[in-house]
Amino acid sequence: MSVDFFVSFVQVFGLPKSIGQIYGLLFVSAEPLPMDDIVSQLGISKGSASQGLALLKSLGAVTSQTIPADRREHFEADLNVSRIVTHFFENRLQPRLEHGDRRLEEMMELARTAKREKKGDGAAAVLTRIQALQKWQKRGRNLIPMVVRWLKR
Repeated sequence: MSVDFFVSFVQVFGLPKSIGQIYGLLFVSAEPLPMDDIVSQLGISKGSASQGLALLKSLGAVTSQTIPADRREHFEADLNVSRIVTHFFENRLQPRLEHGDRRLEEMMELARTAKREKKGDGAAAVLTRIQALQKWQKRGRNLIPMVVRWLKR
């Protein structure tokens, strides 16, 4: 079932199961669906549906529209999964890595200060560990542009 496929997919990125359920349902739906239908078909709470739809809209994975003679907002999946994943990498993951860079540099400075002031025998070990994290951080920063280029092919 497509819902299960998308649940597995979003969980790889650490997103809640409901995000995959909502997107999977909208992906196979021939018509845009109102939130009430999404809630009833998936058996999720209105709160989960609301938060999930808001996140999916912010990722560009879902658009909303109004249907004449129906005051409810209806939702439709963007079927271009590559564009959605690219958006996620560029607009969600990249900023987090940049924030991580700043945090690691702050940690490094604290560890260097502790080592200079000899505030504990573990400062050198902490410095080594932070340097290892910085290497992984750099690998992540270098990987994202390659993944985005691959997705855009």
